Amino acid sequence: MSIAASSLRSFANERGSDRNFIYLLMLARKYDLEPIALHNALVEARGSRKSTCGSLSIESRELKGNTFSFMFSQNSRAVAQTGISNYSLAKLRDVPPELTRLLKDRNRRSMANDCVELERRIADLQVGLRHVSLRARVVDKSEVRAVQSRDGLPLAVCSATLSDGTGQIRLPLWNSQIDSVAKNDTVVIREATVRYFMGQMQLSVPRKTGSISIVR
Repeated sequence: MSIAASSLRSFANERGSDRNFIYLLMLARKYDLEPIALHNALVEARGSRKSTCGSLSIESRELKGNTFSFMFSQNSRAVAQTGISNYSLAKLRDVPPELTRLLKDRNRRSMANDCVELERRIADLQVGLRHVSLRARVVDKSEVRAVQSRDGLPLAVCSATLSDGTGQIRLPLWNSQIDSVAKNDTVVIREATVRYFMGQMQLSVPRKTGSISIVR
């Protein structure tokens, strides 16, 4: 990890209530965007639902209150999606000097990787977010149930309840995943999507791109 990436992570931890602002800075760093240019593009997308910034196409939809979900695409391929409040967005107009220096660091490859690795808090999750990474503890597991796939294949599933101290969220565990995760384990989730199911928000981990790993 580069010094710049490490410093941004430290800043995110110190200002934990505004990790989305750091996420935007990492996105700007990865795609060679000036923060003010990204700010203006996001404001435009917020009003007209679509805009462009550098090589990125941006689409938005209102989630609730002063928060919007922004989808970023490059060459018609989705590369990121996140929920951003007006408060976080406004900070792009006046980036602190210590972060401005970090954005000029030459080690771009490491920063690009860290952009998608920035772990989120459960309290900040919103339905529709994708490419979500988080670390949490398994505080409960439901009984295993037998269900059928759309193709009629038998499947086993149970629900793990995750907590990181800021909130709780459910995570379905399928087949071999069920025995690989135990109550009180600390897990790291990668590339998850936040969905709404049976009246509750839950995580969905794509089989091909996502992962669930145990922190020993």
